[in-house]
Amino acid sequence: MQYLKLDHLVHYIQHLDNFKYPGHLLTLQQGGQHEKLGTYNRLAYLNNAYIELIDVYKPDVLQKIIKTDEGRVSFPSKIVQDNYAQGLKTLAFRTQDIEQLKLDLEKKDVEVIGPVNMQRENMKGDKTSWKLLYIADPDYRVKPPFFIQWNEQEDTRNEKLASLRQNEFIIQSVELTSTEREHTVNKWQRWFDMEIINETESVTTLKLMGDEILFNISDGNDSGYKSVTIKDNKTTSPYTLIIRGLSYKFIAD
Repeated sequence: MQYLKLDHLVHYIQHLDNFKYPGHLLTLQQGGQHEKLGTYNRLAYLNNAYIELIDVYKPDVLQKIIKTDEGRVSFPSKIVQDNYAQGLKTLAFRTQDIEQLKLDLEKKDVEVIGPVNMQRENMKGDKTSWKLLYIADPDYRVKPPFFIQWNEQEDTRNEKLASLRQNEFIIQSVELTSTEREHTVNKWQRWFDMEIINETESVTTLKLMGDEILFNISDGNDSGYKSVTIKDNKTTSPYTLIIRGLSYKFIAD
C-alpha cells in the first residue's frame, strides 16, 4: 500500500461561529460549507497537519444523509451517532492516489465506499474540491480514519497554505481508547499498514509507514478519540487545555 500521512483531525464544536481558542492560541481560518452534508468548518493549520473544527448548520440534511450507505460512514456521521456530544470524531489520512488505494484495500477484502467527490465554498465564492474514501467495515470499536485526496498537486497546495500555518505547533500524537484494544490495533494495522512502535499491558503505539505522528491506543471503558499532543516550539513547560470534549496537550520541544 502507498504511504499515508495524517492530513487533519475533525473536532466537532457547537456554535462554531462564536468559538475562538483560549487566548487565540491557534489561529482559525475561514473554511466553508459542505452543502451536501449540512455542515461547515473553520481550520487551524499547524506545521504538519491541520485541525478542522466542524459544526452543523442544517441538522435535517445531516440526519437524512446518514441514513444512506455513504452517509453512515461520512466524517460528520459520528456527530449524530454521539448525540451531538462535542469532541474529536475522526481523522483523515492523505493519499496521492485514492483510486489505487481503493484497489489495494479491496485486495485485502476491505469493503470501502467511494471515492466521493466533495467541495466547499467560502464566503468569497472560492471553491476547494477533494475526494474521500471510507472504510465501510461495520465491525469497529473506534470510528476509523478516512482517506482524502486533494484535487491539486501537493506542492501547489503546500505553497498556498504556507502563510497560514503556525509552524511552531507540530502534532506529535493522537490518543484514543478502545474497549477491545487488540481488536482495534489489528484493524488499524490491516487497514492502514501501520507498524507497532511500542506495546505495554495497556497501551499500543502505532505509526504510519510514511509519517512520524504516533497513535496511542489504550484500554478504556469506552471507545473514542481522547486527546492530541502538540509540540510547542515557543514554550518551555507543558500545558493542557480541555476544549469542547477534547484534551489538547502541549509539550515543550
